Amino acid sequence: MRPAALLLALPALVLQASPAERPALERLADTALAFAQAEAAKLGGEHRFKVAQPPRLPMTRPGALAFEASHLSKREPMGRFFVVVAVKVDGEKVGMVRVDLEGTWVGTVLRAKGDLARKTELTDEQVEPGAFEGVPPEGALTALPEGRRLMRAVPAGRILTRADLEVIPLVQSGDKVRLTASHEALSISLDTIARSRAGLGDRVRLEAPGSRRAVTAIVTGPGEARLQ
Repeated sequence: MRPAALLLALPALVLQASPAERPALERLADTALAFAQAEAAKLGGEHRFKVAQPPRLPMTRPGALAFEASHLSKREPMGRFFVVVAVKVDGEKVGMVRVDLEGTWVGTVLRAKGDLARKTELTDEQVEPGAFEGVPPEGALTALPEGRRLMRAVPAGRILTRADLEVIPLVQSGDKVRLTASHEALSISLDTIARSRAGLGDRVRLEAPGSRRAVTAIVTGPGEARLQ
C-alpha cells in the first residue's frame, strides 16, 4: 500500500487487543451493555445481553480514554443489534465505534389453549401463560388487552400478538351516542350522532343534532363517550 493510501485508511484501522488495551476494551463493552440494559428497562420485562463480537478500539492519540453510548441500532434490543459509542480522549470526542450485542427477552407470553376462531373475544380461559426466553414475535401479548377480539383464526399453541387483534366496535357510524362533558362538579350530557366507528378507549367523531361541526370524544362504553 502506498503511503498516501495508508494515510487515507488510518481512520478505519483498528488495534489488535494487547494486554494494555484489554481494560479499555472491557470498559467499552461494559458501556454498551449498560446502555442497552437501560434502554431495555423502558420497554418492560427482563432482558439479557451478551457481546456478540469482540469490540475493537480505533487508533487515537494518547490521553485519558472515555466512552459515551449514543444510541441503539434498533428500538427493541433483541436478536443481533449494535450500540453506537462515542470515543473521547481527554473529554474531546475523537470518533465513534459500534459494539455488536445479542439480546434475549425473558418473561411470560400468552398462547392460545386451543384453536380460536376469528372474532373471538379472548378470555383468561382461552389462553395460557408460558415462560419464554429468546426473541418473541413482535407485539407478543403478555396480558389480555380490553376491548379487543381476534381479527383472524389462531391455531392452538401459537403465541398471540397485537397484530392478531382488532378493536371490538362499541360505536358504529350513525349510532346515537350519549356525550358527557365534565368540569369539576359540573357535568353536562347530550345526545349526538357518531360519524366514525370506534371501540373502548378510542376516539370517535360526534355530531350534535342541528350542528354540522363534529367534536372528538373518547368512547367509554356502548353508545357512550366522554369529551376530551
